[in-house]
Amino acid sequence: MGLMEKFSDPALFGSLSFGEKMAGSAVTMLMGMGITFVILCILWGFVAVMGRMMDAVQKKDKAVSPAEAAGSQADAPPAAGVSQEDSSLGVAGIAANAQEQGSDEVIAAVIAAAICAYQESGGTGNLVVKKISRVSGGTNPWVNAARAECIRSRKI
Repeated sequence: MGLMEKFSDPALFGSLSFGEKMAGSAVTMLMGMGITFVILCILWGFVAVMGRMMDAVQKKDKAVSPAEAAGSQADAPPAAGVSQEDSSLGVAGIAANAQEQGSDEVIAAVIAAAICAYQESGGTGNLVVKKISRVSGGTNPWVNAARAECIRSRKI
């Protein structure tokens, strides 16, 4: 009769020495941990395969030819409050022109259009819009915004 058979029988368990009990406990522990590790590796493999399959399906669904993308952007009317000459400047030009004029609605529309264009082009990166607010100060607004963001990120 083997050690594990004696270890599993309650009548014979009392007759085992301390060393035999410890050896049986170690075997039981290693078997349990080994089985758990193998099952977790199998689950990890399934999750990895499913993730790759989902990425492939999303890429397949979002696959648009460059000609179709250019045609849809050319046909799109300019945003409300944006003149025809401003729309030919691009997003950066519209934002700079709107900033000179001080139009908050146009700036918000330009930011929303840039986010939509980023998402339509297949951008799924780490784009996070935390807060859009005007920062006062004598220096460049972009410098002030960067400083404010740096200070906010270091608060605990």
